[in-house]
Amino acid sequence: MMANKEAKLSAQTMGVFMIMNFTMSLSGTLFNGILDRIALEMGISVAQTGYLTSMYAYGAIGAPVLLALLRNAKRNAMLVGTLLGNIVFGLFSIVALDFFLLLAARFGLGLMGTTYGVVATTSVVALSDERQVGRNLSLLITGAAVSLMAGVPLCRVLIRDFSWQSINFALIVIMGLGVLYFVFCLPTIKASGDSLHLKQELAMLKERRVLLVVLGSLITFVGYGAFYTYVTPYLVERFPLLEPYMSGLLVLIGACCFLGNLFGGVVCDKIGFEKAWWIGSVLQAVLGAAILMSQRYVVANVLFVLVWMFNGWFIGLQLNTGINLVTGRKSNLVVSINNSIIQFAQALGTSIAAVVIARAGISMDIVISIVTFAGAVTLILLLSGGRIIKTSKDATLLAKGE
Repeated sequence: MMANKEAKLSAQTMGVFMIMNFTMSLSGTLFNGILDRIALEMGISVAQTGYLTSMYAYGAIGAPVLLALLRNAKRNAMLVGTLLGNIVFGLFSIVALDFFLLLAARFGLGLMGTTYGVVATTSVVALSDERQVGRNLSLLITGAAVSLMAGVPLCRVLIRDFSWQSINFALIVIMGLGVLYFVFCLPTIKASGDSLHLKQELAMLKERRVLLVVLGSLITFVGYGAFYTYVTPYLVERFPLLEPYMSGLLVLIGACCFLGNLFGGVVCDKIGFEKAWWIGSVLQAVLGAAILMSQRYVVANVLFVLVWMFNGWFIGLQLNTGINLVTGRKSNLVVSINNSIIQFAQALGTSIAAVVIARAGISMDIVISIVTFAGAVTLILLLSGGRIIKTSKDATLLAKGE
């Protein structure tokens, strides 16, 4: 049995995990708020600058392979090793001499960043009480939400006086401090429950609920990545008068992500991730249609975008929690496969969006999201056998006293 001392997730350790998640998230989305500025600096199109984000996501595809190779390593060692890998590729990106070398560095950062994210997530889950998994994961993901709320807008402000390389170096310094904490202060993290063999972990992918989350993550994040990556140039191009206020608007977008993530954790613990995910997906498809139809009205369109971002992170929390719950919190590999699929889906969505933007204009980018979230709703209904709707009806009848 694991000692109580080791089993508890202290506030200090949770805080460090949140700070590292903030840093890793900002490293991955460093260019998102400044795509238009990077396009001017490098002399390329806005659509091409999206590859800086998508290559990071494509690098995530290798995370399951890396985790399979390191599956016998201690979690503490994996946390330190992957952080060091991020530092190395971060320094490589700073000294890269051309755009293609920078893309290669971003690929490596995606590989190491995603692998770290999986290990950090499963470590927090392993240390959490089962009744607080949703809460603790929402706290962990809060680091990423804060990076959107404060980090991405701050980058847009700092880029006026500092290069993106300087900002990236500051992130590397924070990662270095994280390495020191994990080496000297982090207690030994043990796996939750009985360990599984590789064959058993892969067999989980055939289970209906696991398959639902994995396929749902793929469909959901194609649409999310397609619109989120280009949300800054979308708003600037559709409504040029917003350009001077983009830093403040990015703060609002980040705040919506932050609140959506926290609210998602509360709802997940109360009604379960499947029902919350289905409700969120229905709403997201409707919001996408609202964004498409309100593009002549700046206030309405911006409000719909903000709610879309809130709901996007609400849905993301359900999927991140769901994959841990349906695997019994025992499989690093399946969680890493799902995380890699999420990253790949966002990259695929970004690539599809680049084609749509080049051919039909950036205003049509949101159509990808509408289609994918409608697909997610259909998938949940099919693989749940209609159980989601039946459960919702039962709850309604109970509330009415019928």
